[in-house]
Amino acid sequence: MAAIAANRTELLKIADAVARDKSIDKQVVLGAMEEAMQRAAKARYGAENEIRVEIDPKTGETHVSRYLHVVELVENDKIEISSMMPRPVTRPRRSAISSPRPAAGRVHPHRRPGRQAGDRAECARSRTRPSV
Repeated sequence: MAAIAANRTELLKIADAVARDKSIDKQVVLGAMEEAMQRAAKARYGAENEIRVEIDPKTGETHVSRYLHVVELVENDKIEISSMMPRPVTRPRRSAISSPRPAAGRVHPHRRPGRQAGDRAECARSRTRPSV
């Protein structure tokens, strides 16, 4: 958290220094920084995305937002969202721990009851050996 706070204050210090050096308003410098970050985000995530960047002039906190158009029929899911069934803004990540388990009574196709994981490898090796 301390590193993030340092970056925020550094951003404001840089904007302040540039504004004093060039004799222009600090808001103009912050606006140019916002525009530069916006262009970088569009280059990274695609120019078709509507991305906006805002820098709080008091705290230095940066907000990056991606906007979607609400439409009846979605033609491009990268920039549009259906008005009938909106998606959640944040999607939960699936991890290996929370992956669904097979239903009771079902057996993994490579594991039959009574066999161990190494047994399959033994079977595969015995099939590939040439008979002597």
